[in-house]
Amino acid sequence: MFWRRALSVVVLAPLVLLVIYWGDWLYVLVVLVATSMMQVEYCRIAQHFTEKLNPVMPALLTGAFCLLAYFLPTFEPKISTIMLLNKGTIFSIQRSLPVSAVTFSFFTFVFIYVFAESIFRAKVDGELITVTLKLTGILTIGWVFGYHLILLRNAEPVGRHLIFLLIGTVWCSDTGAYLVGVAFGKHKLGTPVSPRKTVEGTIGGLVVGTLIGFLIGIFLLKGTLSGVNAAFIGLFLSLLGQLGDLSASLMKRTAGVKDSGDVIPGHGGFIDRCDSLIFTTPALYYYWELTRHLA
Repeated sequence: MFWRRALSVVVLAPLVLLVIYWGDWLYVLVVLVATSMMQVEYCRIAQHFTEKLNPVMPALLTGAFCLLAYFLPTFEPKISTIMLLNKGTIFSIQRSLPVSAVTFSFFTFVFIYVFAESIFRAKVDGELITVTLKLTGILTIGWVFGYHLILLRNAEPVGRHLIFLLIGTVWCSDTGAYLVGVAFGKHKLGTPVSPRKTVEGTIGGLVVGTLIGFLIGIFLLKGTLSGVNAAFIGLFLSLLGQLGDLSASLMKRTAGVKDSGDVIPGHGGFIDRCDSLIFTTPALYYYWELTRHLA
């Protein structure tokens, strides 16, 4: 298993780094594919709780969240207002349509769509569960993850470096937790969600993540992040990364499945590979935005 995981990393890591470095439409396309596949896997897992969920519309709405994040900050429609003065002079005022208004209107549409679809179905039993599952999948994968993954990369002038900081810290933390747990793990973490995880592995992941976050921060974001701030981000992302991993494990264990898919040898599906990024992505984006404006 370890060598399959390692081989997948060797093959895929350079491609992922290249896509992140390139950015722009190629990065957006990869995020669209990844989040769409995650939505398909999620709907397949959700079948264990309700009747079959068609992944087509949830995947489209997930993609729409990603496209909103990409286009809205650079395209602000102008609304022209015609004013007539008391002397008969006519002039036009252009105002920007707030990005937040467009985003929240789309949120509203998602809620209306999900409820309307269930209302007009012939079956009533279990529909509230179906509504909840659909909303959870669309908002978690589409907004919490995909939307902020695009925003973080486009956070110029350091978006590229922030993504490198994110995936470097989180994935190295995952690897550190796995290796330390295999080599030294003796005390179980004590959660039925993931009974194989150990206290030693968890601590190892936090230590590795903090160290990697510190190193990436001081080298790639020199002059922007202090050493203390970079180390804190490393620890913060490592904690949230493990929480994201356990959250995905909770979903899979409740459904009685081991992996979300078998697309990536040694890693499972897209959810298995990206679960640690689901919470860390928006957390890093908002941490960056808050500290940037408060500095």
